[in-house]
Amino acid sequence: MAKDKMEALETELESEFRIVSDAMKRIKGILAQHADGKSLKGDELVGWLGEIYGKMLLDGALVDDREEHDFVVSDGRRVSVKTRKGSNWKRSGSIPKIDGLDCPTNLMFVRLGDDYRVKSVWLYEWSELLHSGRFVSHKVRGVHRSFFFEVNEGKDLTKRIYWKG
Repeated sequence: MAKDKMEALETELESEFRIVSDAMKRIKGILAQHADGKSLKGDELVGWLGEIYGKMLLDGALVDDREEHDFVVSDGRRVSVKTRKGSNWKRSGSIPKIDGLDCPTNLMFVRLGDDYRVKSVWLYEWSELLHSGRFVSHKVRGVHRSFFFEVNEGKDLTKRIYWKG
């Protein structure tokens, strides 16, 4: 077993992990002030940022995790947010359900840069995505698990509501 190598690496990274951990606690505390009472669970900085940036952009309010959407807007829109950063940013994470009365009315896709700053935001009508077949079944070993969505930069220019040049 290479236990010694693993423990040596862990020791080498210990002070860096402490810095990251302390920074995450401070960031989570600041974001919690804008989370409308919603508990920011886990260690999902990218997701937290997307939800909070999104609700601020549309002047909405975050909702409980039991909902199929992430925030509501004063005009009644129910918005689900998918956020990505890095080089594989175009494909969303898991979308559990795409049809039904409790589904969102809109899908917001937030692209962050490696520095966690917003690069682009798209806003789609959920029903438009559903009827045009833009939700794709995610299968694992041939069994449907969820759905995903993929941004098409050229095709989706009219859906882009925010970007930094």
